[in-house]
Amino acid sequence: MMAPNPETPQPDAVLDAAGATCATITPMTKAKISELLSGAILEVRSDDPAAREGMPAWSRLTGNDLLAVVVDDPIRTRFYLRKK
Repeated sequence: MMAPNPETPQPDAVLDAAGATCATITPMTKAKISELLSGAILEVRSDDPAAREGMPAWSRLTGNDLLAVVVDDPIRTRFYLRKK
């Protein structure tokens, strides 16, 4: 288990999208974030390099704030989104 980083927000929910492509990550993210209350934080875990551009674009289009992007290694990335 990873130690908490004081720089990253504490998520209210986690979506593990490992193995999913960016084309399926955004609908998965939309579905998961719709379950949360306004202001809640969703952590999305991805191993698709395209998500590094796709998730910020999705955030801008939907109005959900992208609070942080954590690059764990050349493949894995975590995105922290606050539901509008």
